[in-house]
Amino acid sequence: MSKKDEKNNPSKEEAEENKQQELTEESEAIVIETDEESEAQKKIDEYKDIAQRLQAEFDNYRKRNNESVRVARNEGIDDVICSMLGILDNFERGIAAVEDERAKSGMELIYKQMLALLSKFDVVEIEALGKEFDPKFHHAIAQCEDKEKSNIIVEVYQKGYKRKDKVLRASMVKVAQ
Repeated sequence: MSKKDEKNNPSKEEAEENKQQELTEESEAIVIETDEESEAQKKIDEYKDIAQRLQAEFDNYRKRNNESVRVARNEGIDDVICSMLGILDNFERGIAAVEDERAKSGMELIYKQMLALLSKFDVVEIEALGKEFDPKFHHAIAQCEDKEKSNIIVEVYQKGYKRKDKVLRASMVKVAQ
């Protein structure tokens, strides 16, 4: 073979060496791609974790905010109802004092409307007369001697009201001792 042919036709060793070098370069390219993919996957996982945490924090914020709004609304309703209770007491006194039947029936209609409104908001009168004294619901302002009815309410000076499980105003009562 001439020298010219040797240059154009590489030997088996050279061909094997070239092939090996190509494989090495391809392996290095694959390793670099794998490292880039690995780092990209880490970034994806990191951003996914951040997004999940933000979503959970927002859900918790929304729940806390809804609860705060519900509590504030209920407290506002309680305050308005407590303000109305004095008016309700005055209507009861007025109905008892009015002698004109037409005026009395008009006042009774308004009184019934007020009771219906209170009922709509789950307000109920605290039963007291003839019941056992309970300091959670009753406020004793007077006592009388009666051995047979010990710790029993014998007179109600002012009605008490509660809304759901909350006492809005305790009943003012006289208790037998």
